[in-house]
Amino acid sequence: MREKYLWLVIAVLTILSLGQACYIYEQTAAASDFAGQPPAQPEIRKMGYAEKAYDAQWEQFRKWRDRIAGRLKRGTPLLEPDFDVFFDDNYFSRRLTPFDEMEHIRRQMSDLFQGSEKSSFDDYWNKWFKERMVMGEFRTDIARTDKDVILTILIPELVGNEAAVDIGNGRIRVSFSAKTASEKKSPGGIVRTETSQSYIKILPIPDDAAAGSGKVETDGRQVKIKFERKNN
Repeated sequence: MREKYLWLVIAVLTILSLGQACYIYEQTAAASDFAGQPPAQPEIRKMGYAEKAYDAQWEQFRKWRDRIAGRLKRGTPLLEPDFDVFFDDNYFSRRLTPFDEMEHIRRQMSDLFQGSEKSSFDDYWNKWFKERMVMGEFRTDIARTDKDVILTILIPELVGNEAAVDIGNGRIRVSFSAKTASEKKSPGGIVRTETSQSYIKILPIPDDAAAGSGKVETDGRQVKIKFERKNN
């Protein structure tokens, strides 16, 4: 009888030992499954404003990039609106250094293409950039006093002595029309013709100028924008 009870105790202890071993194995396996994984996140992760803004910028860029790539693959010419639609007021207002980032975007886009598509993109970009960002014959000067920053744009043949100036976050947009004159020889002498062309130019706000303080004055062929200096 005593031997019978002894074997019963041994059997119970064996079962308990096996159960404990299985439990330990399951826990070790579960731990190894999650090893190296980040901790579980809440079901709803609240994104900060900066992260949302970055995601919105990336999505906007991706759509524009794909649209430009599609047009180039089809051999469709890129026009000024194809660039203006991305480099709009939202672009300039959402970036700390919009003009520096513009060059980064140009390089990134150019590297996306090869062969004739790359050459075409570079040509279209340079044409648009010259039309929008390069002042050319319209000279600009900056003068400073202790309190003010004065940006002067010289437009030799400004039509109607008027220009529309919009000062936003990070950029100045100037819209105007200017006359161009040409001469051509004819049997009766020299024929002079005049035409007018509309322009939209985009300039950076001087670094030391307070953007919200800009005041515009048009005097003949000069457009003057007077800003208060920062920290004054």
